[in-house]
Amino acid sequence: MLLLICLQMTVLASLAQNVDFKFSGGISRSDMSSSMEKRISKLLTEINAACSQNRELQLESLHLTPRAGQSLQMLWKNFHFRCDETKIRQLCLQDVNGYEVRGIAITLTPMGANFNGELSRELTVCFAPDQEITGVHMALANNVFLSIVDKGRDVTDTRRRLEILKFVEDFRSYYDEKDLEALRNVYSDDALIITGKVIHRKNLGSDQAQMKPEIVYSKQNKEQYLTSLQRIFKNNTFIRVSFDDIKVKRHPAKAGFYAVTLHQKWQSSNYSDDGYVFLLWEFKENASPVVHVRTWQPDMIGSRKLDEDEVFNENDFFIP
Repeated sequence: MLLLICLQMTVLASLAQNVDFKFSGGISRSDMSSSMEKRISKLLTEINAACSQNRELQLESLHLTPRAGQSLQMLWKNFHFRCDETKIRQLCLQDVNGYEVRGIAITLTPMGANFNGELSRELTVCFAPDQEITGVHMALANNVFLSIVDKGRDVTDTRRRLEILKFVEDFRSYYDEKDLEALRNVYSDDALIITGKVIHRKNLGSDQAQMKPEIVYSKQNKEQYLTSLQRIFKNNTFIRVSFDDIKVKRHPAKAGFYAVTLHQKWQSSNYSDDGYVFLLWEFKENASPVVHVRTWQPDMIGSRKLDEDEVFNENDFFIP
């Protein structure tokens, strides 16, 4: 019996594809690029092996920071994924915190009986200046990423937009990973959380009563929101959040504040919806950015799509 198990494991390991990663440009130091290439190759090869063997990731020798390793393990509990390409060539990008590799194509399978099929996504790997891996997460689409960065008005604005997109990617990943503590650190202590839902009220017409859909809003503070979110995490075997139609706007009057509007698709084992998320971020020198306001609104009211001017924006909230 033991021999049979060993043979099965050998077959599964042989089916997992080894990945050879190389930079196509963007980094000049050959010693640094060689080290980072080897680390990405080992990481993607281990991901493929774990996926084919349906086991946990073995990250001990892969040079991830404790936070990056914990985050990736939490993501793995909700999603298994693999890299189908054996040879990958991507640019090395330098960001505010180190280096970043984007656009690694993966095939993703959510863990849960209520989800069928596979999804094509892209992976982003982030490095510190010392070449340690600081993050592995699902990426925003490159066309969305580049279009927002290109709208930067000056060097500071462009840098902030890069930071925002990086934090938005991390922010979305925290829901996929069910990482409540990371979300606790993102929201300011005085954060305002507003959530809308569609209800139907009786509208008395000339001949008979009709049911008219409208949005009603509830308000929560940070701890109330996190307590509710903890129940959602516990009651769902998987959660997958994706963002598209992303808009980033520098606040016209308050330095360091940025408004981010996202069209969000939420899919979990028990529930799914589409809607608009508005985030009001504050960036301070020598400190991590925090979210002061988060709102969610459904994108449909009955059969009518929510108008753009009905979506919350930075002008709806007073900043002292």
